[in-house]
Amino acid sequence: MASKKIHRTALWVSCFALGLGVVGAAEAQNFTMRLDYAVVYTPFAPNGQIDTTSPYTLCRNNAIGLRFRYTWLNNFQEYVYTEPASTLFPNYFMQGVTPNPVNMPASQPGNPIIRNVSVGLIAGSVDTGGVRQVAFRGRTSGFFGSPVQFATANVLIETQIEPQPTVYREIANGTIDMPTQPWFAWTPSILTDDNRLDIAACSVATAMTPEACIGSPMPIAPLTETCDTSDYCWIGQGSEHQVPAGSLEADTPYQYHVLGRNICGVSNELGSDPPRPFFRTAQVCFAVPNGSIPDGGAVNFDVATSSQRPNSLAADLRVTVHADHPDVSDLRISLTKTSPVAAGPLLLMDRPSAGGCVNGTRIQAAFGDSGASLAGGCNASEPAITGRVAPVQALASFAPLEGAGTWRLTVEDTEADGKAGTLLEWCLTAAPEVPLRPALFVDPLIFASGFE
Repeated sequence: MASKKIHRTALWVSCFALGLGVVGAAEAQNFTMRLDYAVVYTPFAPNGQIDTTSPYTLCRNNAIGLRFRYTWLNNFQEYVYTEPASTLFPNYFMQGVTPNPVNMPASQPGNPIIRNVSVGLIAGSVDTGGVRQVAFRGRTSGFFGSPVQFATANVLIETQIEPQPTVYREIANGTIDMPTQPWFAWTPSILTDDNRLDIAACSVATAMTPEACIGSPMPIAPLTETCDTSDYCWIGQGSEHQVPAGSLEADTPYQYHVLGRNICGVSNELGSDPPRPFFRTAQVCFAVPNGSIPDGGAVNFDVATSSQRPNSLAADLRVTVHADHPDVSDLRISLTKTSPVAAGPLLLMDRPSAGGCVNGTRIQAAFGDSGASLAGGCNASEPAITGRVAPVQALASFAPLEGAGTWRLTVEDTEADGKAGTLLEWCLTAAPEVPLRPALFVDPLIFASGFE
């Protein structure tokens, strides 16, 4: 249900088990009726699960049972029939009551007779969410001329369906040069209690497009709390998630999905567009454990790269930047080759001021010569700067240089306005036929940093 979630650690029982909880109403002090609990059947609880909190959930293609308690304080014996006090059809269908009728022996003063009755299973045609009230009553038979008595109890039943398919709002399908700590965002369904994010590598390691990714071993409808066959998974509330460092590999194609979950099931993956978005991480990524960007200052982040072939060139160079800052329009970012041949710095970004850039707080973008200019504006939602972005100065200037060597990313906060930031990770990618790798002697990957 949207307003309530029954956790799997609760007690699992059959429809006829004894439970706790008190709700309901009665019409006579000497003959009362109350609902002790409902037994809810869901994809997570196919054998039934006690629910003591109203309203009680009826899921699509499932059912509920009700456990009533009668209290009898008369000095004569009676038979009590349990029946609906309001029309159930067309919303609900009741299969039966046991026992029906129930025998209520004569009670002694101060010693009430207690009997339990199970009503079930109640099912219906559930295609939407909503709460309805139904009434049940106990009716005596008027045994041996005794007056007919009634006791009633009202029950709130919430019909519920599984969450709607996910609407992704970050990381376009087919994005390449992603960081290994990507940030995901989606538009949640109003029916969602929590979400499960799964990420798994494509079975084709060389895939550069969604079409080339034959598949990945992710469960379609995960109902467990473990990652199963996924490389990474997360379960939580909200509509965004930051993958922690060390969870994904560089230079690897991945698929992912986000499935909403509630007590009645999970959202249909195949109904999302696309069902499994594709992305590929950059060739060599450098997590920054202390990537503080000082307010009104500049900081250098130096790394070393190697190549599978000596003297291979830095052709088609791209630079992935993943950073948080209260105002990305304060930032100036540049790249320098420091050895074996020094070149640069080349300016990647210089205080973008177009629409959406001012007060944007996140960068998750790959700077490359084929990207779009930030003069056209930043995103209205975070990350403010994302996708493939054209640098201010063309990276083609590095093409004649070796890809292997040392590189420096410089991030400058140009405004001393009390807003500091953080570089989470940055990556380098060159021509795919000779990919870059982190240099073997670098441990950790960031081997030098300092202030200008």
